[in-house]
Amino acid sequence: MSDSVSGFDIICLSTNHWTGLPTSKQHLMSVFARSRRVLYVDPPIDVFSVLGRRRRWPKLRGLRQEAGGLWVLSPVDVAVSSSPDRALARYGRLTGRLKRAARALELTDPVVWTFAPEHAACCAGLPASLVVYQAADDPAAMSSDPARTRELERKHIAACDLVFVASEELLRGRGSAGHVYRLPNAADRRHFSSVLAGDPDAPLEKFLESLRAPRHTPRELGALDGPVVLFGGAAYSWFDVGLTFELATLRPDWNIVLVGPTAGRISRERLPANVTVVGRKPYDDFPWYVAAADVGILPLVEGESSRNCDPIVMYEFLLCGKPVVATPFPAAGEHGTLVCTATTASGFAGEIEKALVETGDPDRVRERVEFGFSCTWEGRAEEALRRVSDMLSSGGRKEGRT
Repeated sequence: MSDSVSGFDIICLSTNHWTGLPTSKQHLMSVFARSRRVLYVDPPIDVFSVLGRRRRWPKLRGLRQEAGGLWVLSPVDVAVSSSPDRALARYGRLTGRLKRAARALELTDPVVWTFAPEHAACCAGLPASLVVYQAADDPAAMSSDPARTRELERKHIAACDLVFVASEELLRGRGSAGHVYRLPNAADRRHFSSVLAGDPDAPLEKFLESLRAPRHTPRELGALDGPVVLFGGAAYSWFDVGLTFELATLRPDWNIVLVGPTAGRISRERLPANVTVVGRKPYDDFPWYVAAADVGILPLVEGESSRNCDPIVMYEFLLCGKPVVATPFPAAGEHGTLVCTATTASGFAGEIEKALVETGDPDRVRERVEFGFSCTWEGRAEEALRRVSDMLSSGGRKEGRT
């Protein structure tokens, strides 16, 4: 990180657990931690859930340091509710513990980086040089009380010094405030380069060579005969199971592979024969699945979640030179011919067939990889921190924001 964005620490209030599926929160904070102290605060989890699962026991330690120097605080509460107002109250109760953790780590006047409207309850009680809100998606779309969440988000945006949003659709709904900026998602080029090329700083040509001749093929994909059509990421409510299964039925000679958690939404007993559900895999393994695929797909259900999203895996597919076929959510339409769209299973089949014809075209592969190389978390972090640094240099918190 350049000198222009040095000199301040960060308290990050996240909506994703540090050890969970990597999202923009983990990616950005990992980059930030290379040049500053970062305290990453997991969303609170109820004590019974922790005691009932051995792999969650480390959360009982509270404050811990992870590889790379980043600190993680895992709050444990008696009970956790999805109600926006109860979440607001819960974060209000958490303020004292955050202040003690900040003192223990000697974080003085840190930038408080929030990712949810209910995080506002912590901000007033924390010593903060600035408060940032980052909307990676539409919080109301996943709320048990959307109207209340929208109200809380409006108030939080008005109170914050800087706001970042992941997509143009999110910007359209929030950009009138004047201190709201687009910060798109990206691909973890260093991670993919480290796994596939054995070098986190691999230049373009070395990375391209690693894609032409992968050194490893995942076990589940090694015995498959025919094209591999891959979905990577959480197959939760936004994932169109029906469209995917219909596609599999239309093209029984293709292999539809799903890598990531499914939250029990997909019954293995009713799977089409050519659908492979790999499930959750370590992030260190995921690049091998992408490298082994022929085409990446993003079949998302039409709705608020897909309309406002900017999928990280879309950037990861392109980084690995893979054609991408998606339903026509707005972010998919931003990348011209790099991402093709369709609304039906037959439309998906047609676009995938076109993509399969040109999977070996070195010019098209290079075009996608070059795009992926241009969209990195290091670049996003530099942009975000420069805006924060500029505001701190101009006098800190804006008048009227508390």
